[in-house]
Amino acid sequence: MVRGDELSQGMDVRQLQSIRFNALGTYVDLACAQEVDMNLVRYSLLEKVRHLDEVASCYRADSEIRRLYEATLAEDRETCFEVSESLWWLLSKAEEAKQITHGLLDVGKGGVLAKEYEIEDPGSVDVQGYVELTHTPMLVRLGRATLIDLHSLGKAYWAERCASELSVEFQRDVLVGLGGDISVSSTTGSTYFPIAIPKDGRSLYQSGDDIVCMSHGGVATSTKNSRRVYYSSGEVMHHIFDPRTLRPSSKGADVATVIGRSTGMCNVLSLMSLIDTEMAMSAIDSLGYSARLMVDDSPTFVGEFLEEVQES
Repeated sequence: MVRGDELSQGMDVRQLQSIRFNALGTYVDLACAQEVDMNLVRYSLLEKVRHLDEVASCYRADSEIRRLYEATLAEDRETCFEVSESLWWLLSKAEEAKQITHGLLDVGKGGVLAKEYEIEDPGSVDVQGYVELTHTPMLVRLGRATLIDLHSLGKAYWAERCASELSVEFQRDVLVGLGGDISVSSTTGSTYFPIAIPKDGRSLYQSGDDIVCMSHGGVATSTKNSRRVYYSSGEVMHHIFDPRTLRPSSKGADVATVIGRSTGMCNVLSLMSLIDTEMAMSAIDSLGYSARLMVDDSPTFVGEFLEEVQES
């Protein structure tokens, strides 16, 4: 990562090839530093994104996690199920997130959003939102009527994985963004990708937005303002869920941007910030990440965020 003051002193940022396209209900950003056929890179990335949808979409009735949900309904207790390598990998990241956030991010509580996902009302069954990785690889223990909801952390870790795989596949310095989660993987370490990080969580750059230039690592922005969901209780509210109250979060930041080594962990910490700001600030600081947390248009900074960005 390059600090904002260094960039202002004349550090060169290479000319980049970049494209943005829509896929699976979100926008995908792709950039490469060295000359390459962007159509080939785009095709490879699109196949990877489609695979994520097949595995982890709460909205597709034929996705792996929806099939697992249906399978749990046939059981009257916690049951072990074999899962794919991709889902096992994502769940291992989710388990780490649960530990770091002290349970604020719990991927086993998705069934509460039954109306949003158009699944059978979990109120009609004994819901036990519970996910546990066993000591046997690819074998996961699920509670009855558990719909795994990876939130946006699944997308963030997948962006990180895609950037790494594409960098190796094409031997190029690569940036991949899925929604507000952006990952840079470099074979040379000499390319700096400029990334806009608006204070209001927008996905499009505007003059005056802060810029961070990265040669590796990630940026993730989470916001309560991006979408509304229909809860099974009949409420229509934001999508940031607090498992402590089984309701949408009533505290925390409105928009949170985190910068650091891992895009997935940046997302975990930014989501955590929307639920419990004080706990998140402590975690961000202890892990050596940096952040800007916005509450009613007022920013709070953690770590070296101000040193890492520049205003355009």
